[in-house]
Amino acid sequence: MLTVQERAGNVQEKIIAIDAKLDSLILDARLGVRVNTSPPMFSSMYFSQYSSELWYALQDGLIEVSWIDRRFMNQQGVIVLFQVLFSLFVIVAVYRNRQALKDSERWRFLPARPFSAGLFFGTIVFMLFYENRGLQAMWGLYLSIVGGICFARLNSALSPASWKRQFVYGVVIVSIVTRLTQLIMLPLPLMRLFTVLAALAGLIFCLWCAGEARRQKDSRVYRWTLQLGVCFLAFVIIAEIWGKQGLAEFLFISMLRSIVPVLSFMLFMYIIRGFIEWIFRTSSLRRMGLFYQDIDVIVRLVTLFINVAICGFILLPGILFIWGAYDELSEAIKGLLSLGFNLGGQRISLDLVVISAGILYGSFLVSSIAQKLLIDQVLAKRRVETGVRVSIARFVHYVLIFVGFVVALLALGFEFTKLTIILSALGVGIGFGLQGIVNNFVSGLILLFERPVRVGDFIELDGKWAEIKNIGLRATIVQTFDQADIIIPNADLVSNQVINWTLSNRRVRLIISVGVAYGSDIELVMKTLVGCAKENSGIAGELTPQVLFQSFGESSLDFELRVWVQNAEDML
Repeated sequence: MLTVQERAGNVQEKIIAIDAKLDSLILDARLGVRVNTSPPMFSSMYFSQYSSELWYALQDGLIEVSWIDRRFMNQQGVIVLFQVLFSLFVIVAVYRNRQALKDSERWRFLPARPFSAGLFFGTIVFMLFYENRGLQAMWGLYLSIVGGICFARLNSALSPASWKRQFVYGVVIVSIVTRLTQLIMLPLPLMRLFTVLAALAGLIFCLWCAGEARRQKDSRVYRWTLQLGVCFLAFVIIAEIWGKQGLAEFLFISMLRSIVPVLSFMLFMYIIRGFIEWIFRTSSLRRMGLFYQDIDVIVRLVTLFINVAICGFILLPGILFIWGAYDELSEAIKGLLSLGFNLGGQRISLDLVVISAGILYGSFLVSSIAQKLLIDQVLAKRRVETGVRVSIARFVHYVLIFVGFVVALLALGFEFTKLTIILSALGVGIGFGLQGIVNNFVSGLILLFERPVRVGDFIELDGKWAEIKNIGLRATIVQTFDQADIIIPNADLVSNQVINWTLSNRRVRLIISVGVAYGSDIELVMKTLVGCAKENSGIAGELTPQVLFQSFGESSLDFELRVWVQNAEDML
């Protein structure tokens, strides 16, 4: 057995060495293609390639094109049939729901181009099926033409800026023509000439688009991207003219293949955001007031989460695959997600970080929705007062965030026993250095549960009245009648004496001193003061106003008008 194990070990070492050698040869072959050199385009050697043999080579390339035949239909006919049926289904669905789609701000471009929408989505969905079963070059060209034209038409109905529409049409045309040159195996001199002309046309077009974007005051991101494209295409032209044919073609084709998925990603994200808005605005969730009031915030949070997930798991690996960093898209996804570092004996990879961040982000999102649901729906229907609603909602927020934080740590690979040790160490650190923060946090919980002060209460601080606006994790925010926000640590509200004018009720007694001249009619003074109080709508009607004579002043008879104000905020 030991002898067999020794032989197996030797064989395994040879296998590893051969794999490493093969990987090295493949890498060298790829680099060799990318650094292939040809005669500079301004040299006589380049012009000498334009001979009769060049035209024979072009004819041979056209002859060797494999056209669609019966064999292809026997292999892929079922998928073609399902693609046609799916496209017809989308066209009919868009046409039948055109009025509802027109009412949606983000979907109204679909009924404007129903046939383009059906053909485009049919091409995108079934492209993966063709790739898995071997996509014929000519059929791939047909799909590129149909999908590209439909995408450009959808974009023209969507984008109001003319330069954006023309940019998409330009990218589609160049991509189709480039794929055609690869299909007919265009001879090298002509391919180099096409690369230079296409890159030059793209450079001029990007300069024009950048000028239009600046004139129309579009986002700077567009201008910077177009200017970067100008520099990139200029490098491609210089490399091709100088003779770096392999590098120039690799950069040019990779750039085209990268722009297409990026534009498709932007379109799909636009459609997905419209779908999310439809969920919260048009579906049965619209009956819930919380979704109607905070629809923009919720849609923005959910859309951001979906955008980051799709960009990180699909778009970025696809770009790496296009630029040759990986051989297959699945390898690109696995390779990207496996990136990470070692923390002690624990491996922290990118996929774990993404999952943990998603859990933590989801806990914040669920917490915000749960708070609004409790405050505006569940507790409001049971006529629970505002302070109690806010206290319960804040407690639910802390619980959900804590649970999300713990689950995120567990998703990173931390064991529960190690997590307890970390929390214990954190407790020791809190005991030494974070006493004030913990004190304020615990005081905040006391304020939420005991409710000596509540959101909406009026308290008195240093002789000034202020309204409680928010009871936070560390401090409470109050606002004076001068619209000045004062931040008070929660511990001060718990340990110090606080005058709360609205704790048990919002009724406040108001005492107004009034002086009249000696010799005035006392009965008329008292009757006038009582009449003024009764005519005021802010006075509590069930409690009779009182007028008391207080003293003989130096120059007046001093009275007091005592009334009860219905709402404390109306006292002034």
